[in-house]
Amino acid sequence: MSHVQTKQDVNVDELEHTLSEALGPHFRVNATGPSKVKVGRTGVIPSEIEIAHANGMTVFKIRTTGLIISRIVQATSINPRVRRALEVAYPQAA
Repeated sequence: MSHVQTKQDVNVDELEHTLSEALGPHFRVNATGPSKVKVGRTGVIPSEIEIAHANGMTVFKIRTTGLIISRIVQATSINPRVRRALEVAYPQAA
């Protein structure tokens, strides 16, 4: 599991919009709950991004899900792009 954190207060709707814009039309980005967003590509079980708030920080937890082949695709193709999109959109906390 990978983490990205920021001092900005980010909600699930904002995260969904930000990732949709940053990743483009080849990725599906859907809010699945009050603190979770799924990001995937056609034919691959999506990765899950969970939002947690603590100590004035927003932490994005990027998780792989599904069967081993899906986890491999997520870890090598989806998750690095999600992480880069989050790092660009939300400055890292010191």
